[in-house]
Amino acid sequence: MAGRPTLEVTKRIAEYITTTSLEDFPPDAVEAAKGAIVDCIGCALAGSVEPLADVLSEYVKSIGGNPTASVIGRGFKTSAPEAALINGAMGHALDYDDITRAMKGHPSVVLLPAALALAEEEGATGRDLLLAYMVGFEVACSVGDSVSPAYYDDLGWHPTGPLGALGAAAAACSILELDQELTTMAISLAASQAAGLRQNFGTMTKPYHAGASCRAGVTSAKLVKAGFTASEDAIEGRFGFLRAFSGGSGYDENHIMETLGKQCYLVESGVEVKKYPCCGSAHLALDATYRLLERETINADEVESIQVSVDFDPPRSLIHARPTEALEGKFSMQYCLAAAILDQKVGLDSFTDELVQRPEAQTLIPKVEMRRIAGYEGRPSWVEAYNEVEVHLTDGRVLSERADRITQGALRGVSMEEIQSKFQGTASRAISAPASNELMEILDRLENMGELSRMTDLLRGEG
Repeated sequence: MAGRPTLEVTKRIAEYITTTSLEDFPPDAVEAAKGAIVDCIGCALAGSVEPLADVLSEYVKSIGGNPTASVIGRGFKTSAPEAALINGAMGHALDYDDITRAMKGHPSVVLLPAALALAEEEGATGRDLLLAYMVGFEVACSVGDSVSPAYYDDLGWHPTGPLGALGAAAAACSILELDQELTTMAISLAASQAAGLRQNFGTMTKPYHAGASCRAGVTSAKLVKAGFTASEDAIEGRFGFLRAFSGGSGYDENHIMETLGKQCYLVESGVEVKKYPCCGSAHLALDATYRLLERETINADEVESIQVSVDFDPPRSLIHARPTEALEGKFSMQYCLAAAILDQKVGLDSFTDELVQRPEAQTLIPKVEMRRIAGYEGRPSWVEAYNEVEVHLTDGRVLSERADRITQGALRGVSMEEIQSKFQGTASRAISAPASNELMEILDRLENMGELSRMTDLLRGEG
């Protein structure tokens, strides 16, 4: 358990990255990774038309850089670290990208942009890209599964940011084919750039966490390849990642040694592709609300109160109880459920300032109350793995429904066909239907693709 460790955890992580091949993964893990990559690219294309993308693109153009990597949907190239930054932030801009339990965060948006930027710069293959994504996923999940529960629930860290820096570095080292010593230092260098605070949720800074992690991973790998140095124990050391991000206790460095490469997180933690473009902490409650709406007609003016029992101590990530802006609405259980009842749906068009500010929503929002499922207060998140919604009506009726978290399968709660359908909708915001169809064909055979220039041309918006 936690204490002054003697295990060489950082070196073990590097050994895993440098010795793992695609054949080491079961077929359903490969299929899940391919589906997650499709979904992530679609989310980035949709995010490329968001205001965040305008700001970041102008910033990067203003500082220059060697144009070796494409910026998705924006029609230009920049340096690999800066392309990773923008693409990662755009992929997370709508909060529509996937999540996984072991990270308690968003894996693909910190892995794919880092691997893709370097794959384009280095002329790597689709198989290289897929492997880099998969080893990065395993590294981020193994470390995430080993930190203290306080990291997720109490300390204010946004898991996608710190864990994402490690995963992105793993993916970058894989693309660059660094040896074990250099990979060890790249992981340590990335650990010193790990950051992200939940207090910034509901602003452009939240997706910036993902982009900054991508850039940290790419920068770390490129720097150590050029001769930069770092420690070889920044994960397990007395003043290292595990202790620092766990608040000093409750972490288990042995767990990384016991799990990395010995179990497959892509299967055991799985990939949850989002149905709603908002914080994942609201999704089970939205599922329950939709089930209610399928069998009941609920008029907003007849709602007295809505009680939502959740499997975490509120508010966790849902920090905006009284949102007034679109981005705040994405991190508000109150607005998400209000929108579901008012509009019978929660989709890409649900999060605008006008819709959040409309009087009907602002009247309903204060009637929604979150609470931890009785008897579980103070326990780690997701222990109960379900949410329950109770709608109390003015005529005295109480309508209730429960939704359980899916805990089995590599692709959880979604088929590849549903991912492809979602991709057509997200990609259409930035590129033509013929271009998105061609992209889907390339991604479907990713492990058999050679150099990826045609794919990056299409992603850039030059189809």
